Amino acid sequence: MTPASGSVIIAAHNEEALIERCLESLTAAIAEGVQVVVVCNGCTDRTAELARNHAGVSVVELAVASKVAALRVGDQLVNGGVRIYLDADVVMTSRAVHDVLSALNGGHFAGRPPVRFDYAGAAFAVRRWYTVRERLPSIQEALWGAGCYALSPLGRERFEEFPDVISDDLFIDSLFGPTERTIVSTDPVVVTTPRVTADLVRILQRSYRSQREVREGRGVSDEQRGQLRDIAALLRRRPQQLGDVIIYVLIILYSRLRARSRRPVGWERDNSSRSVPRVD
Repeated sequence: MTPASGSVIIAAHNEEALIERCLESLTAAIAEGVQVVVVCNGCTDRTAELARNHAGVSVVELAVASKVAALRVGDQLVNGGVRIYLDADVVMTSRAVHDVLSALNGGHFAGRPPVRFDYAGAAFAVRRWYTVRERLPSIQEALWGAGCYALSPLGRERFEEFPDVISDDLFIDSLFGPTERTIVSTDPVVVTTPRVTADLVRILQRSYRSQREVREGRGVSDEQRGQLRDIAALLRRRPQQLGDVIIYVLIILYSRLRARSRRPVGWERDNSSRSVPRVD
């Protein structure tokens, strides 16, 4: 098995503003033989059409708008080897693809590249929130929250098919211990953050509901305890960030409260970052 052998599965729902940016960054990886499959689920825009314009990309369309269904279909279409699951609104370089495939072919069960949050042009509260988030090791070392994770063949054997949960990355993260996953030293994936605070709250609500699904009855998670320790350590190192930490905690508490008190209406996602695509 060559270091480049593997696949990238992209579940896409109405991503015409960003799908080309995502696929263009994978051009060199496709030329090296990496299989890229885009599963358009419930799209009512030009996502599938634009994806088909990229040579070497396989495109499948599903009538239902369901990320879980798209991931299940993507799993059936790839040829085996290491699988990278990539959100359509995230940019991953071909170098990062190559390095992640190499790392997981080398023995790790699961992993991902580092993550960089692009919050240029976002609202003040959003910028301050991500300034704290990017400095918390317990989050930077987890598989969830980066819009990308990868599984080796042995890692993929940990479960039969993707369950009906809101956050697939949180479910995957729960399957592996710290010694079984790796953050590969390579180009970071670039996650474009919400531009307005209301959209940040919306995606956090969705995440917290999923945490209850995945971790029902487990009490405070190791990740939550780690995040509290990280925040305390951050304030000791950088007391000048107290204001940022207050914003971070208040947005989390408000989002958790809304997640418990409000029923979801459709798929809650950030639309503000999709209104005007940004190019690095």
